[in-house]
Amino acid sequence: MTVEINTPHRAYPLPHQSNLLEQDVLRLISAIVKIDEDMAEQLQAITSQQQALGTQQQKFEQHKSDSAEALAAIIQTMSEQRAEHSELHRKQKINHLLGESLYPL
Repeated sequence: MTVEINTPHRAYPLPHQSNLLEQDVLRLISAIVKIDEDMAEQLQAITSQQQALGTQQQKFEQHKSDSAEALAAIIQTMSEQRAEHSELHRKQKINHLLGESLYPL
């Protein structure tokens, strides 16, 4: 009669000293096959997670690039507006000092 003992977590069959060698060989073969199947599932899950992570990283990099371009455009616009405002202010000062309208606003 075969003594049936298994691992506590994955229930892989284990050999036992009371079993015949022929019985334990079959149990060990079964355990190795199950371990192989579990490892294949884990590797597939890891590959899937890595692909998902790669996709998320690409999206993040694109978003970061888009944000940097948007920020650069905002800074350029603000710089142009500041220059326009400075020029207008300069013309207003000259007109005020001279009491005339040399520069049309």
